[in-house]
Amino acid sequence: MSIILINATAARCSGALTILNQFVTHIKQNDGNFYYIFVDTNYEPVSLFANIKYIHIDTTAWGKRIFWDNWGFKRYVQANALNPSLIISFQNTGVRYNENIPQLIYYHQALPLFEKQWNFFKSQERLFFLYKYLYSYFVSQSIHKNVFFVVQIQSIKEAFLQRYNISSERVHVLPPEIQTIDYGKVSRVDFEDGKKHFIYPASPHLYKNHSLLLKALHLIKKRNVTLFQMIRLHLTLSEDDVLDLSKQVHNLGVEDAIVYEGVLPFQKLLAYYKSMDALLFPSYIETFGLPLLEAAGAGMSIIASDLPYVHDVIGGYEGVSYQNYEDVEAWASAIESLCLREKKSYAPFQYLLNKGTWNDFFTLMNELKIKD
Repeated sequence: MSIILINATAARCSGALTILNQFVTHIKQNDGNFYYIFVDTNYEPVSLFANIKYIHIDTTAWGKRIFWDNWGFKRYVQANALNPSLIISFQNTGVRYNENIPQLIYYHQALPLFEKQWNFFKSQERLFFLYKYLYSYFVSQSIHKNVFFVVQIQSIKEAFLQRYNISSERVHVLPPEIQTIDYGKVSRVDFEDGKKHFIYPASPHLYKNHSLLLKALHLIKKRNVTLFQMIRLHLTLSEDDVLDLSKQVHNLGVEDAIVYEGVLPFQKLLAYYKSMDALLFPSYIETFGLPLLEAAGAGMSIIASDLPYVHDVIGGYEGVSYQNYEDVEAWASAIESLCLREKKSYAPFQYLLNKGTWNDFFTLMNELKIKD
């Protein structure tokens, strides 16, 4: 039986945790492999097959993560006399270990790949600075002759190849598992207020670009206050949790247009996609952009950044308007255009890239592992 080691100690929430859980649920009980999966101390297993062993490791601090990846992992393997056929990492970087053992790294961090400078001395940008430069260094250190990568979309592969200068054959495009949504079973929301309702489901990170939407609303208000009064922009944030953003809302005088929804239950989010006038998506750093796909699946109008990741995910969708993510005027005009017409629905978009599934991931994994 082949021993496969999985490094996922930093998969605690959001996309990284989803990826880990999807992988675990696709493990077969009698597939000829035994999996040692290194996870966070609070991780709750989604599969308890006899060929899976979970080892809980605390890497919550940067120092602990660096120590584990560079020394702790190797010490554990040697102390337990393990002889791995393959090492898999679900957290962008590999581990320091015998370079004769193949490593497969699932890469899903776009920050080091985007040509934007971050200022270490600004508190809001410091973490992004570290991801772009320090994190990028650790990715570079992970690369050796037997390291291979998986990314989610083609544009990330192209940026990755350019940034890290490795051969195309060593980077594989496998989109994440997409949940099939039957919008026929999703209820509508009747707002009954005569307003135009827009939604932007996103965290408050700077690169999500909420500021552009606020500036666009401010411009609309200056040009046509009556039209501005028609607009309601729903954000999946709580006002008390995003003080810098809410301060900008007040400074620009666009409070009347903003609805703070907080974290939305998934079914309510789907109902909003089905009922509102448009999704606004000005983010300029994404590895996939799942809300784009969900909204397009509902046949919703979309205004999105004119960037490669958007074209990768919903390229060919009739209902999307592409705008420069820095052009406030363009976004204001696009929003105005939607406000001045009747709500329009489009043919639901079907995601048909067909570039890979978890079955393909396991096929790749078994091709790379050292044969017994």
